Amino acid sequence: MSDVATLPKAAGKHEVKPMEVTIVGKALRVRRYEQFFYTAIITPAADLYSKPQVIEIRSKARFCEKDEEVRVTAKIGGYEGKPYSVTDKETGERRQLVPVNLYLDALEG
Repeated sequence: MSDVATLPKAAGKHEVKPMEVTIVGKALRVRRYEQFFYTAIITPAADLYSKPQVIEIRSKARFCEKDEEVRVTAKIGGYEGKPYSVTDKETGERRQLVPVNLYLDALEG
């Protein structure tokens, strides 16, 4: 992985701060939606018996091409989604659930 594409902020000895994460893997696809690029990255599996993780990172500028190995530092963010109710099939009890949506934003220049 010597030819790993990086964003300027992730290059060198960037100190990872709270709520930041460094992702290393291979770009599966890059798509553009409105003003952002969304890059899906597949990471190496932890061991022979586990599945590799796929992560999508949002960025303002395109930082890699498909099938390119990358290393990128991103900031974790998220928000609560719209609450919805579910009914337990066994007890009939209704519960309200609030989904949490997470996202990763690339740290750029």
